[in-house]
Amino acid sequence: MMPQFLLAFPLLLWFLQGGSSCLDCDRRFLDSVATVLKERLPEDLTGRDTLIERQIKALADLHGTFLRNDYERVLDVRRVMALKSDIIHQLREIKKQPWKGVFLWQLSMYHFRVSLREKMKQTLEQFADLACSEDCTVTEGPVLDCWTCLRIATQCFDGELCGVEDERVAEHKEINLYVFLVCESVVLSSVLLVYLVCFKHKKKMLQKALAR
Repeated sequence: MMPQFLLAFPLLLWFLQGGSSCLDCDRRFLDSVATVLKERLPEDLTGRDTLIERQIKALADLHGTFLRNDYERVLDVRRVMALKSDIIHQLREIKKQPWKGVFLWQLSMYHFRVSLREKMKQTLEQFADLACSEDCTVTEGPVLDCWTCLRIATQCFDGELCGVEDERVAEHKEINLYVFLVCESVVLSSVLLVYLVCFKHKKKMLQKALAR
């Protein structure tokens, strides 16, 4: 099993960088995506280069933006390569579609990313089930830490990487929740008390005014 403190520095680095992803780790893959997109978009299209850059960024940020659970952090390299191959294949299929304008093309790319996000989530969960199982002995090939783009030798995982919350973290959250509820109760009670005092005072003043 992988000691949790070994992931402390990469985790800090990930927060400072704003998050990475399995797709963002391979520059050659992103270059291949750019090539397919350039072949698809007409050369005289206004803002063509900017549009391509935005599509590549949206694709590269897909993992880091939507799949940020600890158990969605690691994936074996074999599955990463399979995802990349499938992405290039799907982009080439979109390329074969008749050109009907840039807006419909962007819509096709959006639907593609939504579908890809679901597939990535399923792939990450399947690997987590394998690597976090009690009878885990070895996974197929090296494993990629998608948050830091580093290959790690560990084959089986436990703790937060398997969706199991650390006891100290869970206890800290419970304490914070208790303190919040206590503070909320104090504030609400204070507001109610002030309201009652003001209401009672106003009632007395009204009674005095009527008595005159």
